[in-house]
Amino acid sequence: MITDEQLASRQADAEEELEDALDEQIEDESKSKHGRLMFWLHVVAFVLGLALLVYVINRVGLQPIFDALGRIGFGFFLLLLISGARHALRTLAMSTAVPPKHRRFNFSQAFAVRLGGEAISFLTFTGPVLGEATKVALLKKRVPLTYGVPALVIDNILYNLSVVVFILSGACVMLWTYNLPPLVRYVLFAIAALSALGIFLTGYFAHRRVKVLTGSLEKLARIGIKPKAITSRLEHLYELETKVYDFYKHRPGAFFSIIALDFLSHATSVYEVYATLRMLDLTPAISAAYVIESLTKVINFVFGFVPATIGVYEGGTEIILQTLGFAAATGVTLALVRKAGSVFWTGLGLLILLWRTVPKATRRVMDKSPRLRKVMDSLVLSNISHRPARTFVSILGIAVGVLLIVFTVGLAHGVLRERGRRESNIGAEIMVRASGTIGLTSSQPFAVPVTRAQEIARVEGVRAAIPLGQDIVKSDKGFGSRVVDGINFDEYAAVAGLNIVEGRKLESGDEAIVDTTWQKERQASIGSTVMLYERPFRIVGTYEPPGGGRIKIPLATMQDQLGSEGKASSILVACKNPAEQDAVAARIRERFPDDQIIFTRDLPELYASSVPALDVFIKVIVGIAASISLLVILLAMYTTVTERTRQIGILKSLGMSKTTIAWVIEQEAIIVSLLGVIVGLILTFGARYAVMRSTSLIIEIEPRWLGIALLVGLLGGTLGALYPAIRAARQDAVEALSYE
Repeated sequence: MITDEQLASRQADAEEELEDALDEQIEDESKSKHGRLMFWLHVVAFVLGLALLVYVINRVGLQPIFDALGRIGFGFFLLLLISGARHALRTLAMSTAVPPKHRRFNFSQAFAVRLGGEAISFLTFTGPVLGEATKVALLKKRVPLTYGVPALVIDNILYNLSVVVFILSGACVMLWTYNLPPLVRYVLFAIAALSALGIFLTGYFAHRRVKVLTGSLEKLARIGIKPKAITSRLEHLYELETKVYDFYKHRPGAFFSIIALDFLSHATSVYEVYATLRMLDLTPAISAAYVIESLTKVINFVFGFVPATIGVYEGGTEIILQTLGFAAATGVTLALVRKAGSVFWTGLGLLILLWRTVPKATRRVMDKSPRLRKVMDSLVLSNISHRPARTFVSILGIAVGVLLIVFTVGLAHGVLRERGRRESNIGAEIMVRASGTIGLTSSQPFAVPVTRAQEIARVEGVRAAIPLGQDIVKSDKGFGSRVVDGINFDEYAAVAGLNIVEGRKLESGDEAIVDTTWQKERQASIGSTVMLYERPFRIVGTYEPPGGGRIKIPLATMQDQLGSEGKASSILVACKNPAEQDAVAARIRERFPDDQIIFTRDLPELYASSVPALDVFIKVIVGIAASISLLVILLAMYTTVTERTRQIGILKSLGMSKTTIAWVIEQEAIIVSLLGVIVGLILTFGARYAVMRSTSLIIEIEPRWLGIALLVGLLGGTLGALYPAIRAARQDAVEALSYE
C-alpha cells in the first residue's frame, strides 16, 4: 500500500521531471530561434559583402583589373606553391602540438585534415569554430580526443598569438616608415594598442594560470544561465585548460617549434604579397609587403564571420594599398589573386571532405532506402565500381576524344571567324578583287590596278574606294604565318575610323603600326621591331579599333617587296548608305563584270568555310576520337570479361540468357561512355576558358559539334563493347566455371 508520503514524493518527482522537460523544451526553442537569427544575420553579412565587392570592382573598373591579372599569367602557379608552403608549415605546427606517442598519422594525412578544416572555416558562417571541430572529427580515428582537442587548441592559441605579434609589428613598421594622414595614424595607434593589450593579457593569464573559460562559465551558471548544461561540461573544460597551461612546462621544445613554424608561415604570406606585386610590374619594398600582410590579417580577424571575407577583404586591401601609394586596381587585383589561391586550396579541402564523408553517407542512405541499395547492387554499377582505376582511365580516354573534337573544331572555326570579323570591321561594305583570285588571303601577286579605286569611287552610291594590299608572311615565332596589310594610312584611316593611340601614323619605308591587342600580347613598345620579309620593321604606332591584319605597313613598301608597283590585292568600297550596299554592288558588277565582289558582312562565315584542308583535318580528328573511344572501351570491356569468366559461368548456370549477359556489358560501356563525354565537355570548357583568358585566340563551342562529340563518344563506346559482349554471351558455362 502506498503511503501519503510516498505519493507526495512521487508527485514531487513527476513535477520536477515535468519542469526539467519544459526547461529543455524552452532551451531548445531558444537555441532554434537564436540559430535562425544568427543564420540570417550571416546571410545579410554575406550579401552586403558581395555588394561591396561589386561596388569596389565597378568603381575601379574591370579593364585595369583584367590587365593586371593578365600580367600575373602563369605566375599564379608559383603563388599557389607559396600558399601551399604556408599550409604545409601550419600542418607541421599542428602535428607538433600532438604528443609524439599519440601521433598516429603521417604528414599527408595531417595536411588533408588541415585543408578540410580550413575549407569549412573559409566557406561557413561559423568560421574557425566549425573548422576546428571538423579537424577534430577528421583526426579522431588516429588521435584520441583527450589529446587531439588540446593539441588543436594549443596550435590555435599560439598561432593567434603570433598573428597579434605580427599585427603589432606591422602597425609599428607602417607608423615608423610612412608619412601618414592623422586619421590613419590614429587607427594604427589603436590597432597597436589593442595588439599590445592582447599580448599582455595572454602573458598575464598564462603566468597566473587563470582559467578564463572555466571561470566565465561558472559565473554564468551562478546567475542562472543554463546551469545544468554548464555544470556537466565544467570538468572537461577545466581539464582542457590545465593541459593547455601545462604544455610549455612539459614540452618546451614543441612550444618554441610551433611558434617558429607560425612565424615562418607569416613570412611565406609576406613573400606571396611581394611576389604578386613584382608580377604586377611593381618594385615594392619588403616593408610594404610586410605592412600589407599584417593589416590584411586585421581584416580577416575582424570580419571572420563573413564567409570567404567576400567584399571586405577586397575593399580593405584596396584601401591599404592606396594608403601606401599604390593604385586602387593593384589592391583589388592583389586581393583577388590571393582569394583565388584560397579558393583553390578550399576546393582541394572540399574534395578531401567528400572523399572522407561521401562513402559513409552513401552507405547510410542505402541502408535507409532498400530500393536504392537494389539499384547500387545491380551488376552494371557494381562492375563499374569494382575497378575504379580502370573505370577512371576509360572515362578519361573517352573524355580526351571529346576534347579533341569540340576543342579542335572550336579553335579552328573560332580563329577563322574572328579573322573574318576583323576583316569585316574595316568600315567598308564591299571588297572588290581581280577575277581568278583564289582564296580570301594568299601570296598571289597583286592583280587589281590601284587606279581601279578611282574608277569605283565614281560609281553612284560609293562614298569612298581605297586600295588595300594583303600578304601572308612567316611568323617571327618560327612557325605559322601572319597576315599583313599594306595601306595608304590617311585614306584607310578615313574609311576604317582608325585612331593612333600611341606613337604616330605610317609614313614610308620599313615602318609598321600594330593594334593594341597585338601590342599587349607581345609586350611591344614604340620603337621596337617586328620581323617581316626577313628584315626588321620599326613599330611607330599603335591603333584602335582592331580590323584587318593586326600589323599594317605602307602600301608602297609592300608593292616594292612583291614587285607589284601600281597594283593592290583588293579595293575596299564604303557606301554612302550601307543599307543600299546590294544595289551599289550590282552597279559595280555591271561596270566591272570580271571582278570578284565580296560583301564584308559575309567574311566571318566565308573564312570558316574557305579552308578545304580544314574539313579533311576535322574528319581525321573525329576519326581519331572515335578510334580512341572504341579502343579504350574495347580493351576495358575485354579485360572485364576475361577477369569475370567464372562469374559469367555462374550467371549462365543460374539461367541468365545470352542476350541479358551481353546487355550487362553494353550497359556498363554506355554508362562509362556517357561519363566520359560529360568529363570531356568539362575539360573542353575549362581549356577554352584558360586559353581565351591567357591569349587572344577565340574558341567557339558549337552546339552541332557538341552533339557530334556526344554521338561519337557513345557510338564508339557501344561498338567497342560489342565484341567483349558477344564473347561473354557465347562462353560455355562449364568451361567458364572451370576457368582459373
